Amino acid sequence: MAKEFFAAGSGGPVEYTGKPMLEAHAGMNISEQEFLAMVDDIMLTMAELDYDEAVRAEVLAIAYSLKDDIIRV
Repeated sequence: MAKEFFAAGSGGPVEYTGKPMLEAHAGMNISEQEFLAMVDDIMLTMAELDYDEAVRAEVLAIAYSLKDDIIRV
């Protein structure tokens, strides 16, 4: 589902069919520290897999644009 989400969010031809972020994370009470750890893990993995810097920046922007729908909801 994450692959589908990022592909759709970056303008790809894939359509995201999952739940909206707010609905998907409601009741999980994710802290800012947990969110940042997840973002760090994604960025590190993408760097290790030699994703282009522009692609990593786009994924980072997508993640941060959804921060309010993920943290403490």
